[in-house]
Amino acid sequence: MKDPILLKSGASLTVSLASFADGTRLLRVVARELAAVNFDMDLVNFEELSGKDVNVLKSAICQLVQSEAIEGVLKDCMKKCLYNGTRIVFPDTFEAEDARQDYLPVVWEVMKANLRPFFAGLSLSSSTSKEPSTSDPKSESP
Repeated sequence: MKDPILLKSGASLTVSLASFADGTRLLRVVARELAAVNFDMDLVNFEELSGKDVNVLKSAICQLVQSEAIEGVLKDCMKKCLYNGTRIVFPDTFEAEDARQDYLPVVWEVMKANLRPFFAGLSLSSSTSKEPSTSDPKSESP
């Protein structure tokens, strides 16, 4: 388990990685939902977001939030997580009015923790490099 995250409400969240099966299911469901959003923006330059780009981000967020498929897989990913030191039982943990403000921050943290490992080994710059790697058989002298 990781160190607890202090949420804005003052509640603590301890996120534990879900099983590989649940993590890959989350990855597929998120990819499927985001495929429904028309991304017509320069993914490399986030410094200059125009109003159009912000609308794309809003659409992506709304697509994820309204997805019952994502909610279903997140329910499984939350099983190992602790909210104020108690295991998360979905939806019971968020039934209390004061806990509802933490639902979306908890969802965000659980998604980040479970999706990050799948992308950790990827590097767009290294996969698009024009220089041959030293392990490339074509680059070695005979």
